Amino acid sequence: MTKIIYIDGLACEVTKKRIKRINLRIKEPDGRIVISAPYLVTDREIIAFVRSKRSWIDDAVRRVRNRAAAHPEASGPAEKEARRADLKRRIAARLPEIERRTGLKCSGWTVRDMHTRWGSCNTRTNHVNFSLMLATRSDIELDYVILHELVHTVVPNHGPDFYALMDRFMPGWKSIRRAMKDN
Repeated sequence: MTKIIYIDGLACEVTKKRIKRINLRIKEPDGRIVISAPYLVTDREIIAFVRSKRSWIDDAVRRVRNRAAAHPEASGPAEKEARRADLKRRIAARLPEIERRTGLKCSGWTVRDMHTRWGSCNTRTNHVNFSLMLATRSDIELDYVILHELVHTVVPNHGPDFYALMDRFMPGWKSIRRAMKDN
């Protein structure tokens, strides 16, 4: 059961679940505050938790709303399909060039309507998925995500080897990632 708790002017959707700790999420695109809490956690404990995270919440809500304003959702199915077609065209043009330049290869790729990540890589099959959200991003940001997922075809985790390859193939990748997180 979900209920709304108002905490210092913030409307928080709270759901009690069979979990071990309190989880806090800010939902796209409107910046809703969603909390999952163990059954035995009291409302008073939830309120204290939210107050302890207030500055992070305010920053996260601002970031989510700014991102939504800068990169609006498609207004309907026709616009969504037009964005998908355009993104597929852009990936088809850029991916082979990045593969050629780096020597990294994927077995295939798909554009999916993912809302929580820019891309993913199945490290067993080397198949890469790209988020439809990339349709509103710049070419350099698209190149960053393509490279990130291609690096996962040889390094499945985000360890030192992964970052060494990112640095080798795209020295300015950290500033691109930061810009994507900020908007």
